[in-house]
Amino acid sequence: MRFIPLLIWTTLLSADSYESPILDPTFEFNYTTTEIDAGADSIGSFSGTIYNISSGTVTLAVVRRVNALAEGWTSSICVGATCYNESIDSVAVELSAGDSTACGVLIWINGLEGTGTVQLDLFDLDNTDEHIIVDLNIYAGTTVGIVKNESTAKQFELLSCYPNPFNSTITLSYISNLKKDISITIYDFNGKYIKSIINYDLTPGTQTVRWDGTDQFSRPVAAGMYLYLIEGRGFRQTGKMIYLK
Repeated sequence: MRFIPLLIWTTLLSADSYESPILDPTFEFNYTTTEIDAGADSIGSFSGTIYNISSGTVTLAVVRRVNALAEGWTSSICVGATCYNESIDSVAVELSAGDSTACGVLIWINGLEGTGTVQLDLFDLDNTDEHIIVDLNIYAGTTVGIVKNESTAKQFELLSCYPNPFNSTITLSYISNLKKDISITIYDFNGKYIKSIINYDLTPGTQTVRWDGTDQFSRPVAAGMYLYLIEGRGFRQTGKMIYLK
């Protein structure tokens, strides 16, 4: 599998070409839903898998043709293990016969409720009559993902997780009012253990801890979405981080 730089003008193909029947498809795109529900100030995600079902190598384009989002929201195309900068609208990937790759979109809600639409156009660069159009509907409501009770809030508070997304180092800042044992552990989005970045008694006050995008063996991890889990006596808090390369 090989990624190729790609620039495609959104006017390159007419709307009529989308309606042409695919007589001999070279690829397919499988996914479960196009409805994305997320909380305010969170991250929504869509994912699927592209399969090369032809007998040869194909070069496929993934183009974001519609990016109609609420004010303050942004989206990124993800292909393989890479989530691209929000300014990139098109990516190409070369797949050998029988090969496959993940393809999706991340949407940063950035603290605001609302709705949005993202349209993806997937097609074979050697056969521009072959299109798969995917319309994503995004809905953002109340904040999700962090659960803590009132007593926990008095003992521990996460101040920030910045910058998020990040491409080198991310910093978690927090306040602890009690001296207690605490651990901060990183997992990938499938729940696989990556690294423990803190595991000891906290000193009361404001603290910071950094993660440099490496695993427990100091090897760089792939770009994508990761989870942090903060645990202590009587509380647990989770959140999402996006690592870009």
